[in-house]
Amino acid sequence: MNVGNFIHPRTQNQPVIKIYVDGGTRGSRICLVDTNKDVTVIKTRAGDLTNNELEYLALLYSLEYIRSRKSYYEKDITIYSDSKLIVNQVNGGWRVTTETLRPLYKKCMEKLLDNITLKWVPREKNLAGIVLEDK
Repeated sequence: MNVGNFIHPRTQNQPVIKIYVDGGTRGSRICLVDTNKDVTVIKTRAGDLTNNELEYLALLYSLEYIRSRKSYYEKDITIYSDSKLIVNQVNGGWRVTTETLRPLYKKCMEKLLDNITLKWVPREKNLAGIVLEDK
C-alpha cells in the first residue's frame, strides 16, 4: 500500500498543466498561453509600466486565470516565465527591492496555490513571448 496517496492524493503520473506568461513594453501587453486548453490571451495594459511590472501583471493574470478554473485546483500546474527576476523573487531566492513591484509581488503571493510551480524558461522557449513577438 502506498501511504503517499493518502497524504497527497494526486497521482505520480498525472500530467502537469503548462502555462506560459510574458509581459512586454512594446504595446504594454501581457500574454498567457495555456497549452492544456489551447488558449492564448493577450491583454493591453494602460499606463507607463516597466517591463518588470508587466511581467508581474502577466503572472498575476495567470494566477487569476487558474483560480477561475475549478478543474485546475487538483492538478499540478507549472507556470513558465522568461523573467529571472520574477521567478527568483516569487520562489524566495531574491528580495523585492523595487517599491513599485512590492504590491504586485504581494498580490501574486496571495493568489499562489500549493499546486502551482513557477519556473524560468529561456526567452526562445517561452510560448507567450513568441506570441507577443508575432503580434
